[in-house]
Amino acid sequence: MKTILYATDCTKNDASALKYAYRFSYIMKADLHVLHVYDFPPIHLSVIQPIEKLQNRMKQEKKDIVKKFCETHLKNEFRETPIKIHAVENTSVEDAIIDTAKKLSPDLVILGMKDDHSHRGFFASNIANELLDRVNFPVMMIPNGIDYTCISTIVYATDFEQQDIIPITKLIEIVRPFEALIEIVHIYHTDTTTARERMEQFKNMLLEQVSYDDMTFKTIASDKIKSGIISVINSENASMLAMLERKHELDR
Repeated sequence: MKTILYATDCTKNDASALKYAYRFSYIMKADLHVLHVYDFPPIHLSVIQPIEKLQNRMKQEKKDIVKKFCETHLKNEFRETPIKIHAVENTSVEDAIIDTAKKLSPDLVILGMKDDHSHRGFFASNIANELLDRVNFPVMMIPNGIDYTCISTIVYATDFEQQDIIPITKLIEIVRPFEALIEIVHIYHTDTTTARERMEQFKNMLLEQVSYDDMTFKTIASDKIKSGIISVINSENASMLAMLERKHELDR
């Protein structure tokens, strides 16, 4: 892993996601790019200065804000490993993230989860979903207030799809330095042998294409997919939940 892109709205509630992104990139020995997206306000005709000059000034001001945000919350860590700062003017956060990702070709994009204090609804569910619909790189969502700890167990929720192979392969690349356990789980509604048989078939298909020693396979019965996944995360004290982006609702 060489490049990680972290997008932030520079609010206090996003500080924990910044720390997580920085420490994760440090462990992975990857370059960390911090992106902030902003709107350029409407210009009145009475403004004397050229618009281009105003735009350049605002861009530098936003970069300074991002730098101050990083210095404030990373403290001494900020000086240990260089961070590349990007301030991008765009009315669409997801478009700016995608455009920046096209230039940087990151191995991973890190986002903070929905922040009620964000003026732009920066990571509202609809923005995150639209981003996932349009990208082909892994996206890591960091909940508010979470502290970085060494990744030990990852739960990957599967529906036995061929498309799961690529994200699991990328997940192995991400967690291999941590020697973390990957638990492949499938949540099903009725207690039949079908789920176990399909899991065995999926396991055989996966192991023909990937190699990773610390990987287990489980099927879990639950009335709802979401509650079943949460139950697994809690019982295994998982550091991370991973899955292929899907259209269906987890609450079904």
